[in-house]
Amino acid sequence: MTEQKPFQVETAIHAPLESVWQALTDPDRIRDWFGWDYDGLDREIRLIFVNSANYLPGHRIALGDPGDGQEIQLEFDGARTFVRATRPGDLAVARWDDTYDGIEEGWRTFFEQLRFRLERYPEQRRRTIHLTGTAVPAAVRESLQPASAEIWHSSRHQHMFIDAQGHLVGIGTEKPLDCAGPAPASVTLSVFGMDDAAFAGLRTQWAARWEALADDAEVTVGVLSR
Repeated sequence: MTEQKPFQVETAIHAPLESVWQALTDPDRIRDWFGWDYDGLDREIRLIFVNSANYLPGHRIALGDPGDGQEIQLEFDGARTFVRATRPGDLAVARWDDTYDGIEEGWRTFFEQLRFRLERYPEQRRRTIHLTGTAVPAAVRESLQPASAEIWHSSRHQHMFIDAQGHLVGIGTEKPLDCAGPAPASVTLSVFGMDDAAFAGLRTQWAARWEALADDAEVTVGVLSR
């Protein structure tokens, strides 16, 4: 069995603990921050947060195979709710320093999307545009982020900002973001309060931008109305 990389991913959200807990336990609410729209999203949510979840005292959720040890934990400090995903192990072991882990980075993406949903658009429904392909990480960030953008999150493999229209744009790459060589990359737009016609136009705009940057470019969106 391949040894799994341990991790701890934490995000502070300016929202009450119960609001965050509901967003993590109600499948309909989960759909407005977890992942991105695609045909299997509802099945994935049910598998992770219903069929394979064990809800524990103290606002904790054990996920998946008990042997894996993954857990989501909530903690409230009086002003913010900290949401944390953990996988046990020695985080200080040097061999993990340059190891990319898709599950770890996934939680980092999803918790920032959760924070954006609860802090900026708590009452509106989300739709997404998800772009994938192979591109140069440094070029993607430089090309897509306007100089005036509000930075939402930045880490080794991810960079998120809010564009002029109020959309959350998340860039993720399997190599560090300052890498000058090609790597698997993705961009996810989280969009709230947009009608079908405007959303279709946004999809066309971003597909063209992405095709100019990435090889094997693909665009994934959900149905226009839900």
